Amino acid sequence: MIPSQVLICGRTYIVTTQPMAGALGCCDNQGQDITIDSDSHAETQSSVLIHEVFEAMNASLGLRLKHHAIDALETAWYEVLVSNPAWWEEQK
Repeated sequence: MIPSQVLICGRTYIVTTQPMAGALGCCDNQGQDITIDSDSHAETQSSVLIHEVFEAMNASLGLRLKHHAIDALETAWYEVLVSNPAWWEEQK
């Protein structure tokens, strides 16, 4: 599920989904907005949201990561999350 907002480096980003005509997502660090393509598959949307969160962290923290590094981190982190659901399940 795509949340309506995420807190990244102390800043609240509004997350929206809408048709993006070819792009899967984008992050506007100045406006604190993340947009995800509503026409893409749910798994793709989740993966893209992680990518855009890394983009926001990259800009906010001045990391200067190249786009291919962000792609690699997103791919690896998405796999960790989906492969280890017990890590994220609510403890009762």
